[in-house]
Amino acid sequence: MKKYIRVIFYFAIILFSSQVNAYDSKWTNFDASSLDDARDQTMGETQRLLEQRGTVECIACHGETNDQYDGVLNTLEIVEGTMGAALSCLDWEAKGICVWATCVAFVCTFDISVKVENFVPELVIQAYDRANGEPWTESQDINQVSQGTTDSSWVTSLISLVEDFDVDNVGIRGGQPSQTTRVQHQNLSFKLVDAYGNPAITAFNLLGTSLFGLMCPGTTVMFFPYFISNLDAIAWRWDIPEMFYPQSWAGFFIYDLGSSTNNYGAIYPRHGFQTSQDPLKAAVLVAYRAAHFITDKGEPHLYFTIAKSDSDGYWTPGRLDQSDSRTGEWQMLYPKMDSSCKRFPYGGNPSSSRRSDDGSYIWNFWRKYKCCQKKGSTLIFHNG
Repeated sequence: MKKYIRVIFYFAIILFSSQVNAYDSKWTNFDASSLDDARDQTMGETQRLLEQRGTVECIACHGETNDQYDGVLNTLEIVEGTMGAALSCLDWEAKGICVWATCVAFVCTFDISVKVENFVPELVIQAYDRANGEPWTESQDINQVSQGTTDSSWVTSLISLVEDFDVDNVGIRGGQPSQTTRVQHQNLSFKLVDAYGNPAITAFNLLGTSLFGLMCPGTTVMFFPYFISNLDAIAWRWDIPEMFYPQSWAGFFIYDLGSSTNNYGAIYPRHGFQTSQDPLKAAVLVAYRAAHFITDKGEPHLYFTIAKSDSDGYWTPGRLDQSDSRTGEWQMLYPKMDSSCKRFPYGGNPSSSRRSDDGSYIWNFWRKYKCCQKKGSTLIFHNG
C-alpha cells in the first residue's frame, strides 16, 4: 500500500510542476490600501521563488542542507495519512441523476449520469506557537520564501502600520505572552496558523478521474499557500477591522465554537489570540477561525479563498459551519494520526493522545462536494 501511495505521490509532483505556473507573478511594491493586491503579489512571489528552486521535490530535500527545525511531520507522511483515511473520510454516496442535453440545429440528444457526493481533502492546516517552528517540515520552505526571515521586514512593516512601537523587541513569535509562574495562572496565548493545499489532492483527483466520474474532485492546488498568518499580521494580531464587527461584541454562545456545555471559545474576532486553560482547545479554535474565512469570499484578511461557485454538474459546500458537516470535517495528523474525520469541536475532555507536547497541531480539512459526470452541453435536470 505504501509503495502504491509513493508512486501516485511522485506522479502528482510531476503534474504540479505544470500547474504552479498559473500562480507565477512578478514582485513589485504592493498597494497598502488594497488587500487583494498585497495578497496576490505576496502569494505570487512565494510561488515564483518555489519554482526557481526547481520542483516541489526540491522542497522535500528540506533539512538535508540546512540546520532549521526539522518539524514533526513530512509531506510523505501527510500523503500517506490522507490516503489511509480516504475510505473512512470520503463518505461517498450516490444521490440521484443528472440529465444532459446536446442540441444541434433542431435535433437534441439526451444522456444521463449519476449524481454523487463525497468529501475532498482540500487543505492541510497547522497551528503552532513559534515562527520558524512550523510542524509540517516542507512548509518551512514556503514560509521562508514568503517572509524572508523569522522577523521579516515585510511582516514587521505591516505591524508598524498599526502602532508605532519597537517591533524588534516585541518580535512576531507566538506562544505564551509571558512566563507562567506557580502563583500566576496564564490563560492568554497566541498561535500562528497556516493553510496549504493538501499534497495528496492531485493523487486524490487522479483516483477520481479513474472512477469514470463517480467521485467528485477538489479544486485546491497542492502546496499552494492559501493562508499564512504572519502575512496577515494586521488582522491576525490586531483584530483590525474585526474588532468592530457586531459578532465580536455579541453575548456568550451566539458565535462560539461548541455549546454552552462544551464551549471552545468565541469564533469572532478571527485572530490568533485566545483565552483558554487547554492548549488543545486553543489550537482547535484558531484553526477553525482561519478555515472560517478561508471558506468564504471577501473577508478582511490576507488569504486566498477556497470558496467556489456552483456550476453545471458540480455543487460546492458553503462557508464552514459547525452545524453542517458538509462544510468541513477535520482529520488530525499530529500529534495523533487519525484514520477518520469529525466535526469540530472535540468533546469537553479530549483524550491525552490528542495533546501535543510542543504546542503544534496539524489537521487535514475535508469538505463535501456533489457532482455528476458531464455528458452533454446543458444540464436540464438533476435530483438528490
